[in-house]
Amino acid sequence: MRYDPRRTRKGAKAGGWIVLAVLLLVGCTAVTTPNWPPLPTRVATLSLGTAVPPPTFTPAPDHLVTVSPFHPITVTRPSTAPLFNLDDSSQIIGASAEGRPIVAYRFGSGPQPVIFAGGIHGGYEWNTILLAYEAIDYFTANPELIPPNVTLHIIPSANPDGQYQVTNGNGRFAATDVLTDTVPGRFNANGVDLNRNWDCDWSAVAQWRNNLVSGGERPFSEPETAALRDYFLAVRPAVVVFWHSAANGVYAAGCSETDGRSLELAQVYGMAAEYPLFARFSSYPITGDASDWLTTQGIPSFTVELKTHADTEWPQNRAGMLAILEEMR
Repeated sequence: MRYDPRRTRKGAKAGGWIVLAVLLLVGCTAVTTPNWPPLPTRVATLSLGTAVPPPTFTPAPDHLVTVSPFHPITVTRPSTAPLFNLDDSSQIIGASAEGRPIVAYRFGSGPQPVIFAGGIHGGYEWNTILLAYEAIDYFTANPELIPPNVTLHIIPSANPDGQYQVTNGNGRFAATDVLTDTVPGRFNANGVDLNRNWDCDWSAVAQWRNNLVSGGERPFSEPETAALRDYFLAVRPAVVVFWHSAANGVYAAGCSETDGRSLELAQVYGMAAEYPLFARFSSYPITGDASDWLTTQGIPSFTVELKTHADTEWPQNRAGMLAILEEMR
């Protein structure tokens, strides 16, 4: 099923405004954490000798995350062609709410596209951005590792506004540039959680741990998600992999039900990288997730959650990337 911009969700917009108005009146009143379903069940034992426990979370402050009031956003659907080339291997595929470029790097020229993306949660998950740049450097130095039938795409920072909030810079940065408080960098400049802004079980008020956050005015209301959507649909990749942190695991995607091919590819990555494998993320409800939406478009996808917010875990993720590329050969 392909994306149709004429589709609407009846009542979603009005309902979202009503709920948001209530939340803004409440302000920072404490929210009682619901009794969520149990943590996800492992579908395979991937550790060497010792079972890896399910992910645990350090609770975030028990309050509503403050977001700016919504403003109407006009999103011009970009051309499927790149906005312009930075060089032979990179292109700007869109811009953030504050106009910062979203850049994709390309390696190889085969008919089988594979996409890896970091930083959709911006500076809050800054190690995923540095992981993407490590991968870019690695494949720049070792282009022969790309199978001839594969084109590898790497998007280091899918939320450049959130990155800037924490690093005070665009593009590459050092770990020493990162501010102590990284939570504000999770969102874009409109205060929206970009991984709650996709058209799968979307909600204007979304969940992040024990916090309520903004999912945007409507699915794809944010320029970042609209640009990524159009890029994915133009490229039609064999798989899209998102790097996140920090829940220590590989999570297959699916809207309502786990997508079979996504689970197969998640297992390939997880076994090579020695991360635990989970059929779904179920520690708390997720709405408007990018990977889940991709499966509705016939594009397999999964999420890799690093163990911490500070380490790129490069040897593990290099092994996972190479295993996916070999799987596509």
